[in-house]
Amino acid sequence: MKDFLSAIVIAFSFLTAIPLPMLEWKEQRIKFLPVLMPLVGLGIGSLGYCLFCLLDNFAFSVFSKAVIMALFYPFITGGLHLDGLMDTADAYFSRQSIEQKLKIMKDSRVGAFAVITLISLLLLKVAFFSELFLAGRERAYLLLFIPVSSRIVQAVMLCSFPYAKEDGLAVMFGKNQRKGVIYTLSLFLAITAGFIYLLDGFYSLLLPLGLILFTGFYYFFARKNFGGITGDIVGAYVELAELLLLGILVTILQIEV
Repeated sequence: MKDFLSAIVIAFSFLTAIPLPMLEWKEQRIKFLPVLMPLVGLGIGSLGYCLFCLLDNFAFSVFSKAVIMALFYPFITGGLHLDGLMDTADAYFSRQSIEQKLKIMKDSRVGAFAVITLISLLLLKVAFFSELFLAGRERAYLLLFIPVSSRIVQAVMLCSFPYAKEDGLAVMFGKNQRKGVIYTLSLFLAITAGFIYLLDGFYSLLLPLGLILFTGFYYFFARKNFGGITGDIVGAYVELAELLLLGILVTILQIEV
């Protein structure tokens, strides 16, 4: 139990920018991290939902509130996943061999494609959050499920997708995980989808369905272009999956108008 509680602290201290004690990364603690990722997502989603409701009470422009929301998520995660997205973008658009792409991902320098990808992502998030503010807070509770769902699949990826290299964070978190962990995470996703359906009805199932389809595409994308996953590729997945889910949420609201 002590190792499990320590693993919770490690999960939040690594995956968020919340100031917490830095505990030693022991193997018996790290093994719990994949199943704790949805809990981190729930924490991020709860804070995001509270911020959305708070901003909705102020007479700021919709654009200003949307910018704050778009910047909140990289702020609370310390830009961890954005960094992975930028590294992945630089590597992918280099159009080099897999070996060269993996070397580019380790390069600390920021390329033009990384900047373009970052700006594009943030602009789309601002656009989607603007639509959500215009729609009102009645359905904003669905923001809770976006970070949870993306991190459930993130954990499944770490435990089941092939690795592009034999070392790194992806291998450290996911290697030697038992199949029971994958089944547990899959159950978490099914329960999340069930809650979404019960709270919001049929159209809301487009959220988990879209996520599953995107994950299937991303699997082949990672295999073809990088030979598997790395920590950066998984981080990029989280950012892109959450952007997709925001877009689907906005689309659902438009369908039901």
